[in-house]
Amino acid sequence: MTPGADITAELPKPRISQDNRTPAGEPAPTSGRASVRLGGTLYSRPVEADRTTVSLLARRLIGVREEVLSWVPEERARYTRLGLIVLNTGMMAAISLFTALLRVLDVPWLVVIPIALFWALLVITIDSWMVASTHGALGSGRWLMFLPRLAMAVLLGAVIAEPLVLWIFHPAIDTNVAQYREKLIEKETGLWTKCNPTDGSDTTGRPECAGHQLGSSGPAATQATLVGLEQQRTKLNGDYEKATAQRDEKQSFAEKECAGVKVGGTSGQEGWGRRCRQAWQVATAFERQINLPGMKKNIDALDLKIKELTGTLGTDRQSYQQVVEKGIADQVTEYKKTFGRVDIIEQANGLERLSHDSNFVWGAQWLVRALLIMLDSLPVLAKILGGSTFYDKLVNRQLRTGQTFHGLNLDCSEHSVQASTQAAMDEVDDQSRRVREHHDEDVDAEIDRRAQRYAAEMA
Repeated sequence: MTPGADITAELPKPRISQDNRTPAGEPAPTSGRASVRLGGTLYSRPVEADRTTVSLLARRLIGVREEVLSWVPEERARYTRLGLIVLNTGMMAAISLFTALLRVLDVPWLVVIPIALFWALLVITIDSWMVASTHGALGSGRWLMFLPRLAMAVLLGAVIAEPLVLWIFHPAIDTNVAQYREKLIEKETGLWTKCNPTDGSDTTGRPECAGHQLGSSGPAATQATLVGLEQQRTKLNGDYEKATAQRDEKQSFAEKECAGVKVGGTSGQEGWGRRCRQAWQVATAFERQINLPGMKKNIDALDLKIKELTGTLGTDRQSYQQVVEKGIADQVTEYKKTFGRVDIIEQANGLERLSHDSNFVWGAQWLVRALLIMLDSLPVLAKILGGSTFYDKLVNRQLRTGQTFHGLNLDCSEHSVQASTQAAMDEVDDQSRRVREHHDEDVDAEIDRRAQRYAAEMA
């Protein structure tokens, strides 16, 4: 205390003035004020609260009692900004849910606004409770009070932060989702194409083709018939060439026999002799036996059938190919319809793929997420970082005083009840004693009357 300082204090019901300073020379504060004069300036407490609507509402939001805060007006700025932090957190929550619902629901944005505002009110209520419930907390037990509230704030912040993270990265996420969908469509198209070949071959034995078969009948039967004819023609042509070679061999032997050429089996004698005639008879008989013209006719007939069937197969394949292509296109179109709008789950998966492909994106999205969680947890963090304030000390003292007064009031009520009960019991005892006295008097009087009557009768 500065030497010569004048201190006055009065304890009646406080009356709050407009200023916390009174220039030297002005009258002393009215009753209910505490004041001290330092250096010619009079400082008074309590100080009336500023009537700025925003500031007052911000402090009321976090449960600040203005009549207590008036004794430490220096704390008003701190608690005003703490209330604004709670409001900002609610606004972030509203924006977060607004962006998330626009991705999930196919409704006009005007319908989403009331839901987002309700979510903001809920978050503001929770944050304001977490801050207001810590007023007056002092000592080591303060941390035990803050830890569960901080955990709740972080959890709530994580829920609020996720839609905002997706919104911040949504350009890259939308591109990734579009590319991923194209890959899925290409894969689906390839599977339908693989399981429905244009040649009509059977794919029912392939496990990967389950549920991916059109069921259209292709040119498989025509193809099988054509393959059979080609195999038959190949065999018949082989028999024809073999028989022709055998005929030529026998005719060559006969010519050499008649020409007198000495080779294995010939006589070496020229002329139309017995052996020459026999050789030609054998060759002629073999040629009649094998019937080369008939074999050639059958081959030509097969060639004609193969040619006709090849043309038919080409036409069938072209028609079947068109049917298959249209069927695959229809199935792919139906598959595309299953995607619909890009929802929040697809966005989260897209961000996960981007993070997996790029370490920069992985680090950036976690930094943004951590920042948003910190901002959403700021009401509790600000209260923790601010430490124990003078306002907390005043509230703590008022709480202890209130507890003491409540105990005294209970004691007083208890004593009052005990006294009333004792008085009632004494009253009952007095009434009982008076009743007994009256009864004894009546008995004595009755005895006297009977004694007198008995004496009169004896006389």
